[in-house]
Amino acid sequence: MLFVIHYASKHDTEELEKRGVDIFKAWTPPEGFEFKAHYTHADGYGGTAIVEAGSAALLYEAIIGFHAFNEFEVHPAIDITEAIPISDKVTAWRESVE
Repeated sequence: MLFVIHYASKHDTEELEKRGVDIFKAWTPPEGFEFKAHYTHADGYGGTAIVEAGSAALLYEAIIGFHAFNEFEVHPAIDITEAIPISDKVTAWRESVE
């Protein structure tokens, strides 16, 4: 399952910023968790990642170690080529209701 993760840094000191970076550099993603893309924001206050994880529990395992340093928003994602037919189906159903 794909997820889009937006995170914003909580750190307000150089010590916390350095600690967060050190933790990330030492971290190994759990088996079954894969980054498809990972970008940092140019303002230095967070980033965005697209990841694949087999379950919400696996996603939780992957990000919980960083909660002291970041606030997270996590959104499940599907390919647009899958989304459009679903949207069309639901729209047709909705329009059929009198």
